[in-house]
Amino acid sequence: CMIDTTAGVVGLGKMGGNMAKHLLDEGFEVYGHDLQPEAREAFADYGGIVADSGRDVARRSDVTITSLPNSDIVEAVYTGEGGLAHESVETTFLEMSTIAPPTTEVVADAIEETPAEILDAPITGGPENSRDGTLTGLVGGKEAVFESEHAQDVLQALCAELHYAGASGAGHAMKLLNNTMSMGNLLLAMETVALGARYGIDSERLWDILGNASATSVAFESRMPRVLERDFEAGFSVDFARKDVGLTVDMADSEDFPMVMGSLVHRLYTRASDEGFGEEDVGAVVKMFEQELEDRVSEE
Repeated sequence: CMIDTTAGVVGLGKMGGNMAKHLLDEGFEVYGHDLQPEAREAFADYGGIVADSGRDVARRSDVTITSLPNSDIVEAVYTGEGGLAHESVETTFLEMSTIAPPTTEVVADAIEETPAEILDAPITGGPENSRDGTLTGLVGGKEAVFESEHAQDVLQALCAELHYAGASGAGHAMKLLNNTMSMGNLLLAMETVALGARYGIDSERLWDILGNASATSVAFESRMPRVLERDFEAGFSVDFARKDVGLTVDMADSEDFPMVMGSLVHRLYTRASDEGFGEEDVGAVVKMFEQELEDRVSEE
């Protein structure tokens, strides 16, 4: 059954490409664009309609998702030459990238001058959640737009859980706060586990006990099985953690808030990146702590 709402996706990478496929599975007509030919081909092969440009996607879609790598690219795609913020475009944008709240404000201001509407709707979950429609959506913007039929059709199709966070920028701010807290949790967990292992407690036992005690966290539970397998292929990389926590520290600076713990978390991810773990999964911070313990032992 076809759904009345037409959807568009600008940025058909891991997340955007999987969201597009899921929307096609759900019976949406989906338009898409990406600068990479292979991303466009994979989308077309799956039944998507490739448009000539991002602006062309937005013109043809009731709801247009943007899923892009960083703040600068998001700003350029909306406000640059041939950008999405144009009087010929009437759509509801869902800006789903993880970007700095000031960028959200710049983009929202540009959209105010056009017939389009925009929600910042960053998501938590990995590529597999975007593929099967089990993301968590954190949405900022006008509440009436959030509750509109078209926006709800697409958000409900992609998300198992939806939270309205508040005015424009609140969605992106919530996403950064979530990532900072979870990356901080993980860092403390990996430091603790490295110490436990150094003390001679079996790693499986550490996992079993800490995972069922008051110490546990979502970050620990999702990462620890992979750490035990020594599988550090990136689901969410050390460099991404560093970027997101860095954006949160910037946000704190702009509010004159001395984010002491967050700054320390940012420094430790920066160090893990400097030590060569940047492209590995965030669980690889355990190697930084293990290395430090080994260095101490060899000095004794």
